[in-house]
Amino acid sequence: MSLLSSDVRPTEITIVVVLISLLVLLPPLFTLWIDVDLPWYLPYLVWFGLILLSAWLQHVLRKNAV
Repeated sequence: MSLLSSDVRPTEITIVVVLISLLVLLPPLFTLWIDVDLPWYLPYLVWFGLILLSAWLQHVLRKNAV
């Protein structure tokens, strides 16, 4: 079965990717927030990248799911 078949919704795939990303990124982000030597905005840049990745994935999957 293809990943982009009609029975798989793009929103569900995006939610799964976001949840897996949260599981992977939360522990390192907590250490980034605690570390004093790093810039204050670094965790927000990581989250912004995750949001952009989710939006891009949503766009691509909706375009390919006829």
